Amino acid sequence: MNAFPWQRILDFLRTVPPFDTLSPEELAALAQQMQIAYYPRGGVIIAQGDPAPAGLYIIQEGSARTTFKDASGEEILVDVWGDGDVLGFVDVLQGTPALFDIIANEDLIAFLLPADIFKDLVSQNPIFKRYFSDTLAQALKSIRRSTATQYPQLSKPGPLAMDLGFIDKKVADLMTTDVLTCAPSTTIREAVKQMSRRRVSSVVIRDENGTAVGILTDRDLRSRVLAEDVSVDTAVAEVMSRPLRGISPQAYTFDALLEMSRHGIRYLPVVEEGRLRGIISDHDIKLETGSSPVGVVRDIEKSRSLEELIGTRTKIDNVRQMLLRQGGSIRKAVELITELNDRVTLKLLRLTEQAMADEGRGAPPAKYSWMALGSEGRREQTLRTDQDNALVCATEPGQDKGPVQKWFLTFAQRVVNGLARYGFPLCPGGIMASNPQWCLSEPEWRATFLGWVNDPSPETLRMASIFFDFRALYAGTGFLSDLRELLHAAIRKRPLFLRFLAKNSLYTRPPLGVLRQFIVEKSGEHKNKLDLKMRGLTPVVDAARVIALDLDIRPTNTLDRLEESHKRGFIDDALYADLQEAYGFISYLRIARHLEARAQGQEPDNFIAPEALNSLQRKMLKESFLVIHKLQDLLEFDYQTHLITGT
Repeated sequence: MNAFPWQRILDFLRTVPPFDTLSPEELAALAQQMQIAYYPRGGVIIAQGDPAPAGLYIIQEGSARTTFKDASGEEILVDVWGDGDVLGFVDVLQGTPALFDIIANEDLIAFLLPADIFKDLVSQNPIFKRYFSDTLAQALKSIRRSTATQYPQLSKPGPLAMDLGFIDKKVADLMTTDVLTCAPSTTIREAVKQMSRRRVSSVVIRDENGTAVGILTDRDLRSRVLAEDVSVDTAVAEVMSRPLRGISPQAYTFDALLEMSRHGIRYLPVVEEGRLRGIISDHDIKLETGSSPVGVVRDIEKSRSLEELIGTRTKIDNVRQMLLRQGGSIRKAVELITELNDRVTLKLLRLTEQAMADEGRGAPPAKYSWMALGSEGRREQTLRTDQDNALVCATEPGQDKGPVQKWFLTFAQRVVNGLARYGFPLCPGGIMASNPQWCLSEPEWRATFLGWVNDPSPETLRMASIFFDFRALYAGTGFLSDLRELLHAAIRKRPLFLRFLAKNSLYTRPPLGVLRQFIVEKSGEHKNKLDLKMRGLTPVVDAARVIALDLDIRPTNTLDRLEESHKRGFIDDALYADLQEAYGFISYLRIARHLEARAQGQEPDNFIAPEALNSLQRKMLKESFLVIHKLQDLLEFDYQTHLITGT
């Protein structure tokens, strides 16, 4: 082989996973063992029934299709392959006759790696073994370890590129170690002098044992000293913020962000084994990322009207997109986005209460709770989130229900309309607190849930899939905790309900045919595309809900439910690892689609065309769908849904 084709092969292999994980020396040695193969359009590369191929085909240019002929002789398409795709590896590794025809769709150039060399590579190189033969979880972890194929680089260059730098950083990487401290007895005057000398905005208060017991910040000085006219000779222990909220230096910076956002604070002392190690602030995070959700939380809290709250939308939307573009843990990013969305709703509840009081409608006539349902209830919101909410009010014995319900329906209508103006679309199915069906008293909610469990129907099972993921976004009463107890107790008495719910959850299957071909939409606006949410994520969400209700698992988040199901032995180690990766990967693709749409000024949707994915993404998506099939098979077997003939 002369120098020209050898260098050509070498340059190409550097771009093909998992070959890109090899050292330059290994890659050069491998390239010199390869041959160049050419197939004209329509040429048969591998014929069904032929002996195992002589080698592994790596497409350098052109495309090919995998097909087989049915009983009538008609050609059935199984898959399509393009640049960088690898052909024939299953037949080579198993040493079996070819299962399908592989035919050139157009003139095709491929590099052929001899079978014995490929087999040795798979047996000796762990990354190749995982890539070509092991479980999805192992394969994805192997891919992420590769410097050339990390998660954010799975997408084509452009608006979807994400920076892993921030998401993978620990608190220890960003914290300040030179922390100003003082004793609880230090006067405010002296503390302010020390802060001024050091040019810092906070001081951590430590007791005689060196344990951090509180913090004093600029905001504390304004709100608790100046505003309250407290003497500057008062000890800092009297005005400091406590109890102290700290974080471990080994926690991820996203954990620090979440803690700051939840509690509306700007500083987190870093504590290890009870000892102060440093401090991290939202300013440190802003320097790293260019933005900080903590500042946005303050903007939300400062809003004095709906118009001012709507004014924060652009900034919050930018923060949402920043969080998702950071890459790494989609789970943490989505959790923080949900926290921001919660803050908006809570503020709108307070503003609406105040506005109705100012209009002479009075305060709420009874205590109430605002329920988050569906993806909001599961803390799984992204950039595209419809409203799913409900309201429960605690009427007193003898209280006239009519005026109470009228007040709360007016209240709920205003909140729902305010959320819509803010950017949370109305639920097409009317699952909102403004609907009289879902603005009920405590006894009515008890009767509703018990009715769904005791007398299931297709419609009530659909309602259960939305409402049983509820959580208290605002809890003016403890009723929602009682409702959770009531629900699980009712299901224990009526186990047949779970079988109905399990069967209902199996109607939606991953879009993968028996021959591992993608099943795309056949017509309409999304023709030739896959629905990543409905056909990819929803089957996992539905299965996790059934298992959680059966095992009395209380968290509503899907990944939390799967984790607890694994701990309790319902899901084995291998399937659990695969499910984590499958769910995370499909979520990643869906969010990438949302970000791409936003970057192009379009409304995000959940559909993606398989041909828009690269070869690695297509492979991982198929493996992810196969894992979801396994989960559904487990559900079908365990709950014997085939024995259920109807509802």
